[in-house]
This record gives sequence, C-alpha cells and structure tokens, in this order.
Amino acid sequence: MRHSESGSAHIKTYLTLAFLACVIYASFKILPVYVNSWEIEDYIRQQTPYWLTQRANGDVIRGKILEKARELDLPIDADQVQVDATSASVTVNLDYTVPVDLKVYVVKLHFTSAAQNKSL
Repeated sequence: MRHSESGSAHIKTYLTLAFLACVIYASFKILPVYVNSWEIEDYIRQQTPYWLTQRANGDVIRGKILEKARELDLPIDADQVQVDATSASVTVNLDYTVPVDLKVYVVKLHFTSAAQNKSL
C-alpha cells in the first residue's frame, strides 16, 4: 500500500467522525426544544376542557400557559398566546420561535399550536 492512500483514509475517517460529532451535538441542542414544544402543546390540549368547565377567563389561561412555558424553558411572551374564552368555548393559539445556538449558526425553530374545546 502506498503512503498517500493510507493518509487519505485517515482524513476521511476524521471527517466522518467530525460530521457525526456535529450531528450529535446539534441533536442534543435541538431535540429538547421539540420535546418541550410538544409538552406545552399537550398541556394546552389537556387543560382546555378543564378551563372551559371552570369558566376561566383569558388572562388566567394565558398566565397558566406562560407559567408552563417558563417551566419548560420556552421563550413565549404574552403577545404570542391568543386566548378566546367564553362560556361556550375556549380557544388557544400559540405562535412562537425558539432560537437554538449551535455555536456556528443560530437555528430559529418556529412552532404553532392550537386547541379548542366547546361545551355541549
């Protein structure tokens, strides 16, 4: 085997390992954001019937959602939560963006969630 062929095999191996390390790093940074986003969406879907039966007003519902967002470390502001609460229905819409710093690039992940529940 020639010396130059052996060196190119090592470079390919190092590049492959570097690529895999970048993918793993990005996964560790991005996946928790997706999981937390799913959790807040699930929370809203589970709580909407409760808020309807309790006749909670929009400010109370918005406060509960913002509290859950802080708990999940999601950067959601009050103006990104639209709540329409009446005695007959509760509708919640979220529209927010989460920046994820990957050291060389900031990925902005955009999420929208909606839940609605009507009384019978």
